[in-house]
Amino acid sequence: MNYRKRAIFKSMKPLSIKICLLVGMLVSATSVFSRPRLNNLDIRVVLSKNGDARITETRKMEIDSEGTECYIGLANMGESQVKDLTVSDGTGIQYMNVDWDVDQTRTWKTNKCGILTTRRGYELCWGLGAEGARTYITSYTITGLVRGYPDADAIRHVFLDTSVSPKPEYAEITITTADSTMVIDPDSCGVWGFRFEGELWFENGAIVAETTKAMSSEAGLYLMVQFPKGMFEPTIWEDDTFENKKNEAFEGSDYVGGDDEEEMTWFEWVIFILVYVGFSIVPVVCFIWHLFNVWRARRKVNKDLMWYRDIPMNGNLQEANNVLNAYKYLHTDYNNLMSACILKLIQLGAITIETRRNMKGEMEPNFVIHQLKDLDNQPVLMSMIFKIFKKAAGSDKVLEAQELKQYMKSTCNQSITDSFINTLHTKTSISEYKDCEDEVRKLFGLRKFLKEFTLLDERGVGEVTLWKDYMIYATLFGIADRVIKEMKKVNPEYFNMDQVAGQMADNMTLPLIYSTLHRSTSSAVAAKAAREHRSSGGGGHSSWGGGGGGFSGGGGGVR
Repeated sequence: MNYRKRAIFKSMKPLSIKICLLVGMLVSATSVFSRPRLNNLDIRVVLSKNGDARITETRKMEIDSEGTECYIGLANMGESQVKDLTVSDGTGIQYMNVDWDVDQTRTWKTNKCGILTTRRGYELCWGLGAEGARTYITSYTITGLVRGYPDADAIRHVFLDTSVSPKPEYAEITITTADSTMVIDPDSCGVWGFRFEGELWFENGAIVAETTKAMSSEAGLYLMVQFPKGMFEPTIWEDDTFENKKNEAFEGSDYVGGDDEEEMTWFEWVIFILVYVGFSIVPVVCFIWHLFNVWRARRKVNKDLMWYRDIPMNGNLQEANNVLNAYKYLHTDYNNLMSACILKLIQLGAITIETRRNMKGEMEPNFVIHQLKDLDNQPVLMSMIFKIFKKAAGSDKVLEAQELKQYMKSTCNQSITDSFINTLHTKTSISEYKDCEDEVRKLFGLRKFLKEFTLLDERGVGEVTLWKDYMIYATLFGIADRVIKEMKKVNPEYFNMDQVAGQMADNMTLPLIYSTLHRSTSSAVAAKAAREHRSSGGGGHSSWGGGGGGFSGGGGGVR
């Protein structure tokens, strides 16, 4: 800088300098924010019987002086061909197909389009034209987009690669069929999404995928769709199975693998075969037969039923709950079982209820976790509940409802919570207890005894020693409030003298168990069901990771 320039700069007032700097920053910011932007991307895919696809992509963009053309890159296409390109803009102008020359000027490329063959596949190109708000409608055909596999027909395609620039602020993909007789049925088809934050679902014979957040520079649009054999007549076949390709795509994703499905019982196989061949009456007949069996079994168990005052089934609460569920006409219940397990842990001294100050400074009751003797020898379900409580409580050993909810919601603990849910939801039927009628009658005899607790005239000291167990089983039977109320009438001093019994019988204990455990478990069960629904291809939110295994399609953008 020469002397004259330095003098001029020094003579400027500080305010003038600030204004100049601000103008410079605005100019710089304007140049950044005026880069080409893709506001909306709408992709419509129409599938033909032979697996070919007619794809129409509508881009709503903001174009500046950068670049000369927009293009769609299609790589890893295998035997598929790309043809019949048409491009138009928002004014209805149809672009002219030419032999494309990437090195030509923006003026030359205006209102022109073309297909460029590269060593990686294809590039569908068209000129950007004038600056400003632009709409480009691009249509093309991909032969054999639906590939044939030995076990399914499927699409595995990248509609927008992670390398594309600019990324859309919103994108939607809709897949339909050209023939109305080819129905996309959610019961027989599946859809999975990778590398983007969004949702997938079936709607009126179509598959829809959409982003729920503006796509970041690392995002892409990877879709995998499964169709049943016979729906298409693919012209291109793959040697590998779709199941193997699906497993490859699942690697690194948050989809749960489908290899852990339970084996169907012979009864379920019979039902499946009958329904499949069209005997729609079978489910109704089976339901009526089930009701009859339950009615007959309940009648047999309750015939001349006597009180039973001891603890049946060696105190195994889960086995007792299995019996109760087996002898119900319809729904099964596991909430009472969890509450009973918590009361048992309180009885063992592994959990106490203490009033502590929460983060808001308010006093509230919480579970405090202690040591559980012979943890490995405890029933599996109760041991799992204790371990989850202990880990969720953290170093202070105080378990708040929010802590357990966060623990069971965390994907890091997904395998633990899934294992707990699977252990909790055991399946039983009356047929399993044909040879255990005496034990079953003891359980129902105990329930009869507790239900009729008010009818007793005498209660010995030996019986009082079982009162904590009675409270646990009354909770399992769903009659805890009534039984505890009668116990307090008979011997109120017992609950004052026995601190553990007092906590078990406190009016706030069962509501605390519900607010802490049941709500968190219900959320975990719903999340597990949603994951299984997603992993089976039923839709739901997409997976950020995964999508490997050689999808077709690829990049593009503005250049």
